[in-house]
Amino acid sequence: MGTAAAARLLMQGTMGTTLPDLSSAASESYSTWFNAQAAAVPSLELPLVTTTLNADRLSAWWYNAVNGQDQLRQRMAFALSEIFVVSNNNNAIGNHAQALATYYDLLTTNALGNFRTLLGAVATSPVMGEYLTYFRNELPNPATGVQADENFAREVMQLFTIGLWQLNPDGTQKLDNSGSPIPTYDQADVTNLAEVFTGWSSHQATGQSAAAGWGGNDLLDPMTCYPAHHDTSAKTIVGGVSIPAGGTCQTELVIALNTLFNHPNTGPFISKQLIQRLVTSNPSPAYVARVAAVFANDGQGVRGDLLAVAQAILTDPEAVTLGTAAGSGKLREPVLRLTGLWRAFAASESSGSVVDKIGYDAISAFGEDALDSPTVFNFFAPTYQRAGPLASAGLVTPEFQITNENTVVLTANALQLQAYNFIDSHGVISTATTGAAASSTMLLHTASWEAYASNAATLVSQLELVFMPGQMPTAMNATLVNYVSAIPATTPANRVIEAASLLLSSPQYSVQR
Repeated sequence: MGTAAAARLLMQGTMGTTLPDLSSAASESYSTWFNAQAAAVPSLELPLVTTTLNADRLSAWWYNAVNGQDQLRQRMAFALSEIFVVSNNNNAIGNHAQALATYYDLLTTNALGNFRTLLGAVATSPVMGEYLTYFRNELPNPATGVQADENFAREVMQLFTIGLWQLNPDGTQKLDNSGSPIPTYDQADVTNLAEVFTGWSSHQATGQSAAAGWGGNDLLDPMTCYPAHHDTSAKTIVGGVSIPAGGTCQTELVIALNTLFNHPNTGPFISKQLIQRLVTSNPSPAYVARVAAVFANDGQGVRGDLLAVAQAILTDPEAVTLGTAAGSGKLREPVLRLTGLWRAFAASESSGSVVDKIGYDAISAFGEDALDSPTVFNFFAPTYQRAGPLASAGLVTPEFQITNENTVVLTANALQLQAYNFIDSHGVISTATTGAAASSTMLLHTASWEAYASNAATLVSQLELVFMPGQMPTAMNATLVNYVSAIPATTPANRVIEAASLLLSSPQYSVQR
């Protein structure tokens, strides 16, 4: 695919580019790269949480993000975690590291699989059941006033599949004769779908009574259906789909999820959000339509093939070519700026060459972290508009919802502090972190970069390829080259770190184009 194309692919489709990965991808075709990524063994959190990292789930996330060889899968899983949101900001699951790790592993395992399989796994996840309160969801009882919990029924439509408004295949809203958007579902659809999701509770272990299973609290295994608690009345759900009376939890769940999966909204609704997470906040309707068409049919007659969807997103002309249209590009998520830095410089703890644990107070520094959103609506909404010229132009700016004067400064400070914690090719450590924390400080390894440092222009060119391929303005390039040239060539590590620090702190880098 060539170096330039590989650089853009890795920027958009991984947690950060490395020099070896760039060299390898440049010599491959797109198909070869995607097939290799799909074949890579998934890097999962639960094995780390239960062994090496001693129940530190966030460290497991950072470890896999930085070290995982399944980078496309890791990037897709992170994107999906911002759609199928659960959070440790929930009393039932917040202190259960293994449960949250199991849920994230569910996303990782299915990130390049089929969307219908993913949807089914999410719907029967006890973590999602607790988070959206349909764990032990009782059937309605008019005599006692009990009603089926509607939380998951509403969000599985609004956020996870079809959205609020009927869509055209290109993701634009359908309008009625008065020019108003047309709702996708109504309250009756929510009420009926909620009754489908009654009767699900804790996994029933072998030999365990139904009563004990219903009252159990297994947050690791998929939920079990308990017929005595399931509403078996006839139901009509979104799209006028009828569910006959007498069904079981499982049979009704299949009908409901198949209905949502096959709904014409689901392809464009999910495709657009994945494009926003990977490539650009404001994809053209034509871009959305091309990807949604692949969601509908991967070329082999399969609907919902997420590997094919990822390939369609990342090889589309609007992804491969540097965006120049108004509104092209996206604000880089703060955590991805750090994973990108750590991956580019093969970061590890100062206490050893192998990373045993990666932890970071990302909420304080960046305003976000994996599975730590304050609500089911994620840290930022795909439709968020920052008031001002961009909103006036009709553009959405999702990541700006967590961007303010405070987070801009904190993010810049965190990245700069990290940049000055490094170890050079001679094994000399230079760290801005002092005291007891120094032994667990992540160090950037500059050795592989120092070969480029003798020539300032070459160094800046390589940094551009890895961090912002094709998008560094000429004036910025000249400024960095002049700055690096003033640093003695006899200190190559300093040249590397100074240049990288300035690049990562620049507003030009903050926007991915």
